[in-house]
Amino acid sequence: MNGFDRLREQIEDQEDAALRQVVDYLISREDMEQKYLNEEKDVKGMCSFIKGKGNAHAKNGWNFISNEVVFAWAIMYWSLPNSFLKINPPSTTKTATTLSKTSTVKNNVVSMEKAKKVLEDKKQVEQLTLFGGVAQ
Repeated sequence: MNGFDRLREQIEDQEDAALRQVVDYLISREDMEQKYLNEEKDVKGMCSFIKGKGNAHAKNGWNFISNEVVFAWAIMYWSLPNSFLKINPPSTTKTATTLSKTSTVKNNVVSMEKAKKVLEDKKQVEQLTLFGGVAQ
């Protein structure tokens, strides 16, 4: 799998036109193909990064950001390491702690109902959007 295929796979069922436009631009950048293979980066993280940058530029609840600026932020996200961008990796200790608090598992055995629910949740496609809120 090359970097372009990885990007396409991550937005396969996404319906947000703005997100698709950003990814189409990223795919047009042949010089960036290897950077899209970085396992610590993904489209969901890129959306969060761009939203954060956009919120920082808001004045009185309004902002106008051109496509070129959003594209530049997307390139910045994929080009620079997370430590430089001050992006913290998702904490695995928090999820493990919450999991242990919510359910007690004996001998690593999980009920069939719970296992089926977890599998169904993983199958559902999460719609991402660059503008916040819920994508429709």
